[in-house]
Amino acid sequence: MPITIAASASAAAATNAAQSGATDSAPSIASGVWTADWATLIKPFTADALANGFTTLVAAFVGAMLAYYFQRRHQETQELRNELVAAHRLLFALAHQMNMLVLIQRDYVSPYLHHPGRAFVMQASGPINSLRNILELPDLAFLLKGMEGHLVLQETYMAQQNYGQALDQWNARSALYAEKVRPALIASGISDGVTVSEADMRRALGEHLFRSIVSETDSSVDYLRRAFERLSGAMKNARVHFVKRFERNDFMVYDFSNTYGLVESPSIATSGPEKGAAK
Repeated sequence: MPITIAASASAAAATNAAQSGATDSAPSIASGVWTADWATLIKPFTADALANGFTTLVAAFVGAMLAYYFQRRHQETQELRNELVAAHRLLFALAHQMNMLVLIQRDYVSPYLHHPGRAFVMQASGPINSLRNILELPDLAFLLKGMEGHLVLQETYMAQQNYGQALDQWNARSALYAEKVRPALIASGISDGVTVSEADMRRALGEHLFRSIVSETDSSVDYLRRAFERLSGAMKNARVHFVKRFERNDFMVYDFSNTYGLVESPSIATSGPEKGAAK
């Protein structure tokens, strides 16, 4: 029994010593593990690795900046192209409106412009759409850039208003002549080519209708002249502005060499580049 007890004590002591030794060596092993992990973590962050990463970052940033720059340039180029198209369209619309006034003047007004009884011999036309080829404010929005553009926008808008009023006035005169004056003259036996006095016309039409057709005719002649003058001024100033703004002189110049009495001067437009215009 004593021997067994001694052996057990020795075994227990040996076991305790082994456990104690294992416990004492544990911090050294753990320290070695952590030392190896930090080295692994720090190893990629060398000078070359940092330089390569920074280069990649800079390259990505520069690439993004260049992409934005080229996208912005493309957008600006597209906007400029759209504005250029709108400028040509504006000049064309104004020229079309002026041409409409010239056609009315040539076909209906000019042959009797200085006739003493023009109100009774000037024929009527069919209804003319006063809104056709009128540019609305959204079509003129590109003129909002700069003070000069604002002035051109205002002048163009007012000129188009005069154009619409001139056509409305002409339509009113034509309707009055076709629906009331002409039938009254035929009913009174007054036909084309017959010479009559003012008193005869007053009796045939009545005082109210006589005064109405005279007033409507005079107003129509004045409205046509005023509208043409405003349109010609607006088109000229718009072209000067476009040449300066877009730095090019390929904008069409519309020549109305014969206005059939709409203006006093023989021509309100000249072909070719204007003085001081960009080449």
